[in-house]
Amino acid sequence: MPRSPSNNTLLPLLRKLTEKLGDQQAKNELRWMVDHIHATLDDSRHRQTIEAERQTRLSARLWRGQSAPSEAEIERDNVRFSSVQWAWLRQAVHDRTENHKPLQYIIGSQPFGQANILLRHPVLIPRWETEEWMLKLVDMLNTHFSLSSLDSSGPKQPLNILDACTGTGCVALGLACGLLPNTASITGADISDDAILLAQENLALNSLLIKNKLDFHKLDLLQTSDTASKLLDISPTWDIIVSNPPYVTPSEYKQLDPDVKEWEDIRALVPMPADIDPKTVDLGDLDPSGVGFIVQLAKLAQNIGVADSRRKSLAGTNIPRLVVEIGGTQQVEPVCQALHDHGMNSTEVWKDMAGNDRVVLGYLKV
Repeated sequence: MPRSPSNNTLLPLLRKLTEKLGDQQAKNELRWMVDHIHATLDDSRHRQTIEAERQTRLSARLWRGQSAPSEAEIERDNVRFSSVQWAWLRQAVHDRTENHKPLQYIIGSQPFGQANILLRHPVLIPRWETEEWMLKLVDMLNTHFSLSSLDSSGPKQPLNILDACTGTGCVALGLACGLLPNTASITGADISDDAILLAQENLALNSLLIKNKLDFHKLDLLQTSDTASKLLDISPTWDIIVSNPPYVTPSEYKQLDPDVKEWEDIRALVPMPADIDPKTVDLGDLDPSGVGFIVQLAKLAQNIGVADSRRKSLAGTNIPRLVVEIGGTQQVEPVCQALHDHGMNSTEVWKDMAGNDRVVLGYLKV
């Protein structure tokens, strides 16, 4: 079919995106959409190479704010687009600009550590900050495992790790793929049916990359005593809890962009009891600090023995027992206090690459 130069050019789509997103973000996002077309709708034999390049560009440009492609680079990407590809791209730009649909939901997947994560509304989209601390934790644990292998005291049992508020399963999968083989048994837990279903799909998708045991369970982590009993049924011992929990304050939530508020599950962002309907919730009735869920998580860690100094699995090590993502400096003090109140004797704060306080770690140090 003949192509009309006015219709089959990327620049009008770029201008439409620029009006909504600004120049740099628009260029990055259009380039990612184009890469997705080549990777998934292109039948050429170069698809795998293109997909690898797409993931590299995603991490380097979109997530970490490096230079966007030029208009000339973008325009070169429309070579040999089919009518189906043009239709998909125009719909994608429409959804992004008119419906506030997040780019990650449009594309439907993104890399996270060694895994490829499927994404679907309303399950929380993984952020680069979460991937950053997950990879740092993997390095820390692998160093521990490597040193432990030199110990002649006998074989070591895999560490039992709980990923609380697992969402897509990205952190659990990142650990299962990144940790040394057979060094961990990982359980992802979430209250959301949508999240557990998607996490199971991601488990199947990445099955060939996984080097450690991994499963997912639906659990209400705020029902501390009941949940502790269920977790101890899954495993009689737990060594580490990791979590990207809801920590956005009600006042912060009101300021979020529509592509967050209209698409991502509010329960994954703002801590609230399970019996509250998220569609009718009055934000004024919720914890203004945003740390209420983390306090309950610290209590759960104590109830399932993670904060028990008598446990020998990590005795004498500098391995954290509780690792929680936070929303910034204002949450450091109350979160550290909660960890100390529930059995931890030392805490540490990790900053993200942007310089923000991002993770609090709780330890049982000798």
